[in-house]
Amino acid sequence: MGRLYLVRHGETEWNAEGRLTGHTDVGLSEKGQRQAQAVARRLDGVSFHAAYSSDLSRTAETARIILAQKKVTLNAIPQLRERYYGVFEGLTVAERQARYPDMFAASLFNDLEFAPTDGETMSQVGARMIAFVAELRERHLEETVLIAGHGGALRATLPALLDLPLKALWRLGMDNCSLSIVDTYPESEGVGAVLRLFNDTSHLNGVNR
Repeated sequence: MGRLYLVRHGETEWNAEGRLTGHTDVGLSEKGQRQAQAVARRLDGVSFHAAYSSDLSRTAETARIILAQKKVTLNAIPQLRERYYGVFEGLTVAERQARYPDMFAASLFNDLEFAPTDGETMSQVGARMIAFVAELRERHLEETVLIAGHGGALRATLPALLDLPLKALWRLGMDNCSLSIVDTYPESEGVGAVLRLFNDTSHLNGVNR
């Protein structure tokens, strides 16, 4: 059996302002750094065989804080980036609605094939995550792995891990620096993966004030 620790990155200033970040490289805020330190304390006793994050600052920094006292090399890869939101990037809800009213209205539906101009669909993000999960199972099936990621990308990773339809991601929410745990098993055992913990933020008590 292997175990995956999925951590969404800590809060950024854009998160606090309600701006879509996507591929824009925004680092952690002071609060986000405190959140990452809280996750690090929670995972202090966990020995990781491998660690992955996207190559964007907010996830890589979160991962490095968690791994500060651990002798594990971080693999920061573009494949784990958040969904690219195209012309929506950097905009608040009100700004998206004002500048792109028709496209904003279309974005309100849970449509896996919708993309803002120049952006990605969730189907495309899901395909990226399916490929990542396949590589993960091949390389680390029975190992303990940290995955520091983004809300949308991690929500697309869970259906790939749990053999659920991608549309299940619309029913999932992942808070900043939340912890989710998935156990992985050989396919020959007929299980594949089991979700043990989801979106737990108990370690952030007192940090989010």
